[in-house]
Amino acid sequence: MIKFGIRQSFDNIEQVEERYSKLDVPVELALPYYWNIYEPVRGRLTVQAPITDERFKIWGNEIADFARALGATNITLHPNNVNKDKAIQDEALNNLEYFSGLYKNDVVFCIETFEGKRRVFAPDEIALFNLPMTLDTSHIREDEKVWSLIKGYKERIFNMHLSAREGARQHLPIDDFCKEVVRYLIDNKWTGNVILEYLPEFHGHLLNDLGLLKAMQ
Repeated sequence: MIKFGIRQSFDNIEQVEERYSKLDVPVELALPYYWNIYEPVRGRLTVQAPITDERFKIWGNEIADFARALGATNITLHPNNVNKDKAIQDEALNNLEYFSGLYKNDVVFCIETFEGKRRVFAPDEIALFNLPMTLDTSHIREDEKVWSLIKGYKERIFNMHLSAREGARQHLPIDDFCKEVVRYLIDNKWTGNVILEYLPEFHGHLLNDLGLLKAMQ
């Protein structure tokens, strides 16, 4: 069974009530990940954290505890930009393995797909290291690559960030390709979260598009 929802973020504590109080659909909570936003509210909120940072085990614990308090079972992390080499990747893998053992899959850390060359894990490397994945359709330039990941790695894909792309523009309202992806997932009895992630100027489309996808199931 697929759970459909929308992504919603905030930049300061004052925006939480404004952006979440009237929502009655499942939400992926996107937490602030810049230190100057995070530090003033630390203790009340948690934050995405660079998985290569030596402080990740502190942040990771805070994130996991917050997720469990919300009843969330998985967390999406961005693979941060670094001067990538084997040692850096090994450090990130060790950090992720630490939490895998600590939480026994009660909370799963998923790595989101980004194609930048400096990302500590490229999409193919997420699969190579058998890491839980959040596949973002807008972050991958070629449809064939999206299909390759879905068909070859769907057992380890926990979340799908769904939106269309057009040239360099990302996170546009869903198109026919996005609907084809959802139809394939439904037909293959994939279980996970499909989250609509749109640019702010398209947020007015979210609820209608969410309804369209739920009606496909």
